Amino acid sequence: MSQYITPDELKTHAYDEEIASIIREDETIALAAIDMAIEYAETFLMKSYDTALIFSKTGTERSTLLVEFIKDVAIWKLIGLATPSIDYEDKEKRFNIANGWFKSVYKGMPANLPKKELEESKSSSFSYKSNPKRENRY
Repeated sequence: MSQYITPDELKTHAYDEEIASIIREDETIALAAIDMAIEYAETFLMKSYDTALIFSKTGTERSTLLVEFIKDVAIWKLIGLATPSIDYEDKEKRFNIANGWFKSVYKGMPANLPKKELEESKSSSFSYKSNPKRENRY
């Protein structure tokens, strides 16, 4: 389980009583939703960004925009379990915004996140060779 976002931080996206009525005193439900949201974000970010470094950060070291969008996805997952009094339309709109951002980053939109270091590989999609040098003698 990740420590990137804690269940307590979801309070910025839903009231305590709403989250409590969904998870019913079982914090593992909230943790599972957070882990799913992080994995969802990773699938879009891993193409160009160092996700191990990104998700190892805590507190103020984290990208506030990324934290916001991961919480949107996690809340979307949680309200799928039950919707006691949550504003469903607002959460759907926020999820769609987060999803759109992830897709844009995947397609190449720059984000303020650490880039992957380019790996030097021995196999590449382009190579060239030549025949051995000939020695002609007259």
